Amino acid sequence: MPKPRADSYGSARKLFLVPNYVFPPGVGDEAETMLQRYWSEVRDAVGNLERTLGQVNHVFHEMLFEEGDAAIPLIETMNPMGCGFIQALASSDANLVATEDGEMVNEHTDWQRILSMGPSSEKVMTMAMEGFQSTLQARYSKIAERIQETLGEGEVGVLFVREDHRVQFAADIQVFYVAPPALDALKRWIDNQVRAMQAAQMAADPDIPFSADDPADEAPDEESAAGDEQSEGG
Repeated sequence: MPKPRADSYGSARKLFLVPNYVFPPGVGDEAETMLQRYWSEVRDAVGNLERTLGQVNHVFHEMLFEEGDAAIPLIETMNPMGCGFIQALASSDANLVATEDGEMVNEHTDWQRILSMGPSSEKVMTMAMEGFQSTLQARYSKIAERIQETLGEGEVGVLFVREDHRVQFAADIQVFYVAPPALDALKRWIDNQVRAMQAAQMAADPDIPFSADDPADEAPDEESAAGDEQSEGG
């Protein structure tokens, strides 16, 4: 795909959309190596976009409810592999934005924790799923609201958010999807791990149905709107 031209966007608001991938501790050397490669290529891709479209002014990150220096410890905890790059953006005068509401993030996390325990009560499961879905949608709405009120005319922002997000961006925001080559390799590796987990569980107990979809990862079936979204592969 041709590189974007700065004169094509003028004073438009621009947003670099970075799929946020984080692995839990202890996943193994192969996973860590792949994740390191991914974030290295993200850094290069965003750098290329900055050289063409302008320096990042605002950094948005899912589940981030602090800003400035207070945001760094949260990012170190939530996204240890990407934190170095995000700190580098902040060191270059980008503003770390409190992207979400802390109370809503905590409520959503509580519902997710309940779902992960697998409630035996159908009533509790239904209540937890409804709470999870409603807080998830509220979080996405808050992210969109913060971007809308923060990103000014001609400014550049970057959003780190899970790839299956449902954030609705304003029509006048030009969105550039950051998809370096390492992203495909990372997604293939995750798919292979899910299949291996499924095969292992089926072998252990063939009578238990298994779904690769975690109910805690479900989100409303709603298309994500992004004004004139383009892809940047670095």
